[in-house]
Amino acid sequence: MERPHWQYYLTVVDDLVTLSRYVEITPSNYGTHSVELVRLLLTVGSEIDVVAKVLCQSVRSDTPVRNIDDYRDMLVKAFPGLPKVEVSMPKFGLTFSPWAEWEAGMNPSWWRKYNDVKHERNVCFADANLENTLLASAGLCVLVCHLYHEYFATKVIMRPVLFLDAKHISGGHLLCGNMYRLPDYPNSVG
Repeated sequence: MERPHWQYYLTVVDDLVTLSRYVEITPSNYGTHSVELVRLLLTVGSEIDVVAKVLCQSVRSDTPVRNIDDYRDMLVKAFPGLPKVEVSMPKFGLTFSPWAEWEAGMNPSWWRKYNDVKHERNVCFADANLENTLLASAGLCVLVCHLYHEYFATKVIMRPVLFLDAKHISGGHLLCGNMYRLPDYPNSVG
């Protein structure tokens, strides 16, 4: 399969579209939690782990990475603009900066909540909420876009329904029309 992580990401977007039929995607519902949100958060968190490892390998194949701290250190060095990338959901008027805490050398709170749900679901079930799931999904979007940046920079792609546009970032855009730009790559397309 070509670009399997992009294909997998699109299934996450499909799940979010379905979810939005039952739970309105709005800040007033951020605390909503359910078994379905547990499933989606665990799915997204697991894929983030996989994609981050692959992305790190593409940056430095000679350096092993074991966890989110290793990913943060390697990816922020390779892509200093990554923490600033914003992903928007224009249909709902929402914008997320899922990796912003990496700029301060910390891991996102949604990542900690994901791990709490993964390891202590009996106590942390409510952390599998809409807010953490949306932030994790936006985080996956950013990593997948970095992983496949060369492909997206040269192709017009079918864009996901929820993460349709992105805010201006460092003089570029993330998945905006047929232009694809990330802050750490030359703006050669468009």
